[in-house]
Amino acid sequence: MSMASPTRTTRMRNPDQPLIDTSPSPEFVAVSWNLHKGRSPLGFQAWQAMQRWVQSVHADAYFLQEAMARRLPSPVLESSFGAPLGDPQQDLWHCQATEIAESLKLQIALGTNVFKPSWRHGNAILSPHPLDLGGRWDISAHRFERRGLLVARASFGGHPVTLLCAHLALTRSARLRQMNWIAHWIAKEAPQGPLVLAGDFNDWRNDSVPIFAELGMQEVSTLLGEPARTFPAFSPALALDKMFVRGMQPIALIPPAQETAWLSDHLPYMARLRVDGA
Repeated sequence: MSMASPTRTTRMRNPDQPLIDTSPSPEFVAVSWNLHKGRSPLGFQAWQAMQRWVQSVHADAYFLQEAMARRLPSPVLESSFGAPLGDPQQDLWHCQATEIAESLKLQIALGTNVFKPSWRHGNAILSPHPLDLGGRWDISAHRFERRGLLVARASFGGHPVTLLCAHLALTRSARLRQMNWIAHWIAKEAPQGPLVLAGDFNDWRNDSVPIFAELGMQEVSTLLGEPARTFPAFSPALALDKMFVRGMQPIALIPPAQETAWLSDHLPYMARLRVDGA
């Protein structure tokens, strides 16, 4: 598919408008957002405003990328592509995502991707529903970009839902390798049941759509016919972020509030879903 035209912008939600419709059918609200390490598009600290916005959303699952912690990490052993990652030491857990989870009393699963001498960042999945860690994998295609896949499983309305959060590479060849690895993991480890895969795919070419379609997974905005342009946040022209579902019916995209255009370099990708059979 061709790159989206930069002249059309993403609709913004009125902050006074209710986020979730009062519908008799149970709906699953999913939010994916690259936090940009808590910095605005201009590099200013925006973490407190980000946290307040996330607290206002009341989603069923949050897929966060680049959740940052400014804490000196202990030495970390190098891992290889596709290798499972162990638990970080407890002194490394606390980050922007854990602050949100603690303030909202949410369940949380964390995956650390990048370690530097004075800071680290990674993926996080948060949910108000019972949440079990499914695992963390290193999917770094080369040493210049550390990337990870985080998997958790939530219980929603009596249905187990597999949740995957990913942050993919900037280069196309690396992304394709990562997409195919994730698709292979899903086919082997989670071949059935409701599933949501979301994150910053850096995939303006939409290479991911046919790859995951082979597994019966649908990209939410593509199915709804509404391009989810999320980058750059202040004038969104590219659909870099993706949300794939299986065993769930996309209901609608949720336009982000205007304020989010100046909180991160990506807009949040938000959608209302319904679990099949719910």
